[in-house]
Amino acid sequence: MALKGVLIDFGNTLVSTRLDWSRIVPASLIDLCRALKVHLPGLDFDRLGRDFLFMRRADKQRANRELIEVPAEESLARALGLQGVHHPGEQVLTEAIDAYFTAEERAYPLIFGVPEALAAMREMGLKLALVSNATCGRLVRKALARRGQLARFDHLAISAEMGPRKPDPALFLAGMHALGLQPSGCVVVGDLLDRDIEGARRAGMRAVLADFLGMHPSVPEGGPRPDAIVQQPDELIALLRSWLDA
Repeated sequence: MALKGVLIDFGNTLVSTRLDWSRIVPASLIDLCRALKVHLPGLDFDRLGRDFLFMRRADKQRANRELIEVPAEESLARALGLQGVHHPGEQVLTEAIDAYFTAEERAYPLIFGVPEALAAMREMGLKLALVSNATCGRLVRKALARRGQLARFDHLAISAEMGPRKPDPALFLAGMHALGLQPSGCVVVGDLLDRDIEGARRAGMRAVLADFLGMHPSVPEGGPRPDAIVQQPDELIALLRSWLDA
């Protein structure tokens, strides 16, 4: 089937996650605690910050094993439970998590050439879906909206909202079905062999490794292999054009 849709990863494909985490994480914890103090002023906030980060690490490990996402709100709820707060309420959790991710969301730089590449894909008549592992869908949406790219996408399939986590093919297939396409008409573009490329293969889709940050000097033998590797967004557009012409 002819190429009709592109499923695109978020981190290190659209935006770089190479951030100054030594600055962002403390700022994020300050914002988290400030938001919670309005509702839960009696907490030990130093302890909460440590507990929350611990829960985040443990939940990420579990999510990677089971391929089921653990939303950030769930990690925070468990951290609060260690101080006897067992039912903080959905609004409290949402406000706190949004505050926690504010510094991170504002820091993401768009990868050079990405806006032009997304615009070119739309001009080529391709449908676009974002397929991302993330513990908060609102973080991804806000990041795209702030950078003027949210409207480029026909659908967003985010693990925190869908449940399955890459490389589970279910997340890719959810994005594909939302576009009204079949696997043979889709290509996955992402930066990780064991998540994006492996997931695309399991879903029966073509796969392009986006090595925009120079993290893949070679593809190891015996692992998932992409149909193509591109180093720049304009190379990706040239590749997609060649597949459309074919």
